[in-house]
Amino acid sequence: MKTSKIRHFCLGGALAGALLPGCGEDEASGEGIWGLRIYGEPFIEEGIPASAFTDGWAVRFDHFYVVVSGLKAPGVTFDGAYVFDLARPSGGAGHPITEAMVAAGHHPTLGYAIRPVSAATPANVDAPVAEALVAGGFSMQVEGEATRGDEARRFAWRFATATTYTACETDQHLADGGRIESQLTVHADHLFYDDLDSAEPGLAFDLIAGADADGDGLVTEVELAAVDLATQERYQVGSRPITDLWRFIEQQATTVGHIDGEGHCAAE
Repeated sequence: MKTSKIRHFCLGGALAGALLPGCGEDEASGEGIWGLRIYGEPFIEEGIPASAFTDGWAVRFDHFYVVVSGLKAPGVTFDGAYVFDLARPSGGAGHPITEAMVAAGHHPTLGYAIRPVSAATPANVDAPVAEALVAGGFSMQVEGEATRGDEARRFAWRFATATTYTACETDQHLADGGRIESQLTVHADHLFYDDLDSAEPGLAFDLIAGADADGDGLVTEVELAAVDLATQERYQVGSRPITDLWRFIEQQATTVGHIDGEGHCAAE
């Protein structure tokens, strides 16, 4: 992965500590390495078990492609856009993205984007996969299968959603000559949430399974778009102008980004 070298400089005076990261009370001299990784957790690498769903389905992913770019923190910009398949096993370590030499001190937040880009480096995927995502204007593509007993439904969904995750609470302290790592964490279970606003939504697949109108075992975006949510008590959308199941899942796709496991980000 490409490495960029960035140095920070603190200004004299009390005002500088309020303006610049690494200055004032958190001032530290020197520099070190900040590495970034991305991880889909066991839910993507191993699958979401039936015990997590309210209706007994289980989901496994064959591929979970994401296009990651816009990696930055106050005073630090990490170069590049990358395509990863988060379904590839990582042994719980996640996949390395990039790293940069940065000023020692406190680095409280990080930002990144999952959005369409004009060019991207294939990180752990073949070049044609990355090229197809870029050319199609997609930010994510998920492929897999849901099962319940002898029932099965396959899915292959592509998202053109553009989300910038800001103020991700990574709260890192870097010593001179040291190394820190932050993990971009993607929560696949959000795609199956049954409420857009609840603090404790359920995971459900019944409505998605029932969208397979032609009975071929593959649930498509077109079939999901034909499902009217007006009569669905569970699928609450708040004041959003969302009336069908595909738009509902698209909206959930804009919430998958976290930091360091359960750390929160603001989504724009």
